[in-house]
Amino acid sequence: MKNHNLHIFYIVISLCLLSFHFTTCFEIKNVNSIEEVIYGNDVDGPPVLRSEVILTGDTYTRLHWTMTEQNRTGIHCNGNFISDYPVGDRIGVGYKWNGWNTVEEFIQKIEQGYGTGTGGYVNYEDYPFDCVVGVSCTGFVSRAWHLNYKYTLNYANRPDIVRKFCRITQPIENIDFLKHKTENLKKGDAFINNYHIILFVYENRNGKPMIMDSSYEGVRFRQLNWDNLAYDGYQAIRYNNIKEVTNPLGTRTNPISIPADNSPYIDEGNTRDVVSMEFDSYSSAPEINEQGPEVIYQLQLNTTGTINIHITDLKNEGINNDIHLLSSLNTDASRKAVDCIMSDDNSITQSIQPGIYYIVVDSNKDKPGEYTLTINFG
Repeated sequence: MKNHNLHIFYIVISLCLLSFHFTTCFEIKNVNSIEEVIYGNDVDGPPVLRSEVILTGDTYTRLHWTMTEQNRTGIHCNGNFISDYPVGDRIGVGYKWNGWNTVEEFIQKIEQGYGTGTGGYVNYEDYPFDCVVGVSCTGFVSRAWHLNYKYTLNYANRPDIVRKFCRITQPIENIDFLKHKTENLKKGDAFINNYHIILFVYENRNGKPMIMDSSYEGVRFRQLNWDNLAYDGYQAIRYNNIKEVTNPLGTRTNPISIPADNSPYIDEGNTRDVVSMEFDSYSSAPEINEQGPEVIYQLQLNTTGTINIHITDLKNEGINNDIHLLSSLNTDASRKAVDCIMSDDNSITQSIQPGIYYIVVDSNKDKPGEYTLTINFG
């Protein structure tokens, strides 16, 4: 029994080390504790809206590309580079230690045969820095925040490094990950420790953070948990030049207005932008969990007619947006929309009378993402 317990202990330790390996973005060795960091009031780049941060980050998580044999070795890497990635189709910009390429640069250089997927702690002595392409955790957040330059982690014992995130951010007050005290967080904020930085998107109904980050597998949208963030020493920070929109489009109080004389109406949206989380289910299909973010549209019709609503389906890529036709935005205590006329995965066709209607694009539990909404009426 003792040997069995010892074996389990070693497995747990190995898994913890493996988890660290796949999330670290450590760019300089021998750093001091994050508690020694002094934060500043600088900014870098133009003011950036929170939605701009999330949608820019999402272009990195959603990039479709193909890893080739050329990309595994890099055409300019002198035969000394071998990627961590297998050949095949991928989603999400590849990882480059200390990199901060734009999405456009990444596509262009991948097509030219540059390498990607470096792993960490690369000294770039065996192959040139410029023979590989991609983005690190710090490069990803720098791009999402629309910074003019790439910033790096808060290396307290390296005063020679000028562009550290602590110079352009402030700690967010009254945050305690271990106690799950996270009410002051907003989309586009970040979590940082001595070896990684993460972009916060939203907290789901299970009380877990949904985030974007760049680690060894590339840029991803995924779920973490507050306890692990606490144990790993993360601190919540806010960029000094991030700006608020007090009444964004797509919410209960400010739905996106659909012109009645504009048919077909086409809108490209993204529930990952998290403008609203008012509805968790709908009376037309109460058994379906719709606890993810949604976008709300409003349509006023003056004549009787038929409406056809269609939305793109990306379930095979982990995105699941559904459509709901409502006669009001009323909800009950469980956040169920009580006046839902019809719901469907992809398409609704319904005869309707003159009046005000609402169309809600809502994501299944923690599966938000991009969509194209098409509405025909007549």
